[in-house]
Amino acid sequence: MLYPDPPLVLRANDDIARRLGVALNHLVGDVLNLPLPVRWSTAPAAYAVQDRLRLAAMADDFDAIRDLHARYSAVLTAPDHPGQRIRSWGDGITLNERELLQYAFSDDIGLTAQLMPAEPAVAARVARDVARLQSCLTDVLPLWGDEFTALVRDVILVRSGADGFGGASAFSAWGAILVNPQRQRDDLTLLMTLIHESSHLKLFIAYLDDEIVLNDPDARFSSPLRREGRPMNGLFHAAYVLARMICLLQDMRRLGGAGFDGIPEAQLAEMSVPLSRQFAEAHAIIAAKGQLTERGRAIFAEAAAAVGIT
Repeated sequence: MLYPDPPLVLRANDDIARRLGVALNHLVGDVLNLPLPVRWSTAPAAYAVQDRLRLAAMADDFDAIRDLHARYSAVLTAPDHPGQRIRSWGDGITLNERELLQYAFSDDIGLTAQLMPAEPAVAARVARDVARLQSCLTDVLPLWGDEFTALVRDVILVRSGADGFGGASAFSAWGAILVNPQRQRDDLTLLMTLIHESSHLKLFIAYLDDEIVLNDPDARFSSPLRREGRPMNGLFHAAYVLARMICLLQDMRRLGGAGFDGIPEAQLAEMSVPLSRQFAEAHAIIAAKGQLTERGRAIFAEAAAAVGIT
């Protein structure tokens, strides 16, 4: 799970799309008794619709199911866009999509509660940088590049009304990540943001058929990446993401920084230091207090070994 594995992600994409179709067929065909379309969209916004429908179904709220379907039926049947897109929040994203993505990406501490367009010139520059860095990954570290392409269909450039927002990901907007262009100070920061958020998506795959973390979801633990306490599940995500970022830096350092002209080799070592310290902090808490499934323990052990903690 830790190292790049494009075939694993492609299989997961198919499985998640299949699950989406099963859920929508039931809610629209069986619950609403409406004719089914030839195909369902698998765009990130369609996953957000399904998540809202799921919550309405769990509440036995038939009216909400009917109203959500009526409002967002065009989103659910929109043609899928071929390939990856790098889009700005206010450019080509419909009002309905913005509503759904805002819902999907809203977090527990308010960092993404108010998404808005980034400054156009900055967004345009970062869009070019994202495309260039992804091309570098594909050329120089093709497993990383191919996996990122498989995980991320939409890179959405957006800022937030809250400070501290650099990027975001959410299972209920599968295939999309948010990137705040105004927080990307250089190529390495941007590359780490892309790997950080796409790594959250990859870890969601493990949760499809496994709880991974068994701790009380209401319990809070200190976190190396936030001032606020986090549930163990969030801490596990943080440790996994940190390990993945460190692994990429290790691979880049083995190449001597070749292929990434805008990233000095010395910066790779410099970036590794705080990430390794943060992983060690998270590792200590998870090792002491984490209640993990067998799959969770395996992922945690793989991450620790990659970082050099035994």
